[in-house]
Amino acid sequence: MKTKFLILTLLLSTATFLVQCRVRPPVMEGNVENAKMEVAKKDSIPEKKDPIVEKKAPIPEKKDSAEVSGKGQAETVVPQGEPHKGFVYVSNIIPDLVVDLRYFTTNNFMGMKVDGYEANVAILSKAAAVALSKAADELREKGYVIKVYDAYRPQKAVDHFVRWAKTDDQRNKQDYYPNLAKANLFPTYIARKSGHSRGSTIDMTICYKNTGEEVDMGGHFDYFGPPSHPSFTGKYPGGEVTQQHKQNRMMLRDVMVRHGFKPYDNEWWHFTLKNEPYPSTYFVFPVK
Repeated sequence: MKTKFLILTLLLSTATFLVQCRVRPPVMEGNVENAKMEVAKKDSIPEKKDPIVEKKAPIPEKKDSAEVSGKGQAETVVPQGEPHKGFVYVSNIIPDLVVDLRYFTTNNFMGMKVDGYEANVAILSKAAAVALSKAADELREKGYVIKVYDAYRPQKAVDHFVRWAKTDDQRNKQDYYPNLAKANLFPTYIARKSGHSRGSTIDMTICYKNTGEEVDMGGHFDYFGPPSHPSFTGKYPGGEVTQQHKQNRMMLRDVMVRHGFKPYDNEWWHFTLKNEPYPSTYFVFPVK
């Protein structure tokens, strides 16, 4: 009996010892260790992100120059600086100026490009350009912008007019001088010494600021005859000047007079600075 008790006691002690000394299975230890390594590995490798695509400004759509200007005229890059001492490019002072130099084209009374015009840029004496900018400010408030047909005119161009007058070329007679003999255009409408060559005279009209459309004056630039007189009303070959047309002409005239220009009684589009800086000098440098 005693012996059985001793054997039972010994077996219980051995079982207790084994329970206390038991070690986790190798597989379990391996799983834990692997989990720790995976966490460490994840922390050491930076998270992969999508590549950054640099945002670029959209390329503007290329438009026709006439569409860009919004005025139906070919866009002209205005040179910087002075075209001649004491003269300026008018568009550098009046940015919304519309320039349509008719003598740079064939759309004129001669039907040909005129000598001395090498670019579609308006040039004036600085004094005339500054005065014109003040007129432009008032007109802009009324809803208009200035359109230039001619500004500074080199003497070379005037000489071309004189030579043309001695030829038989009358290709544009019907549109510009239907009731006048070509020889009689001098000196009333075309002078052998033009005020334009002194640099302070401008031929102009106005356009609606919002549309770029010319204001209807009842007659076009360089129509030689009474219908171009600012105060004229009535019918004439090819058209009619109504009271509304006369009011448009007079409105333009009044604005220009307020800002130091004197009008010409034979042409509603023609204005000369009263205090022009070069009253006796006729310049010869080209329009370019």
